[in-house]
Amino acid sequence: MRSVLAVMVLALSACAGGVEGEDAAALGTSESALSCDVTQACASGVSVTCSSVSGVCTSGADNGGWVECDGARTYCPPACTCGTARYTTTKSAQAATCGLAFQHALSLLNAAILAKCPAGSCNRVETSDECTPVGPNRTDGFRQSLSMTYSCNEPANCK
Repeated sequence: MRSVLAVMVLALSACAGGVEGEDAAALGTSESALSCDVTQACASGVSVTCSSVSGVCTSGADNGGWVECDGARTYCPPACTCGTARYTTTKSAQAATCGLAFQHALSLLNAAILAKCPAGSCNRVETSDECTPVGPNRTDGFRQSLSMTYSCNEPANCK
């Protein structure tokens, strides 16, 4: 009878031996120890990073560099180079003053260039026509035309 009593006391102390908060804290600590973050510095000057709550993070330098978390791999974007093809785009705008017409034409021009060159442009050469009145009276507004000759950064997904 004494041995049965000793086993019951031992079993009860194993089940309720610790304070309730200690078990919860220990579980939280072990879960957070499993999570990870990994960052790879890329040749293009940017970094790629990922996180995992299951603790499965790796990185490598092959193929330009990459990070992988939970089986999802993200590669470094390639570095940009200035393309050899040259393009010329012209945009015009009309506004109440020459300054406003210039700013509006420049905004239209930059939007058109960004549509052509998603990674940005390089070797830009801007030319502008003289700002001219729209009508016979200066109260009719002014027209400004801008042209840009440029190349695109390549490849399109570069950074």
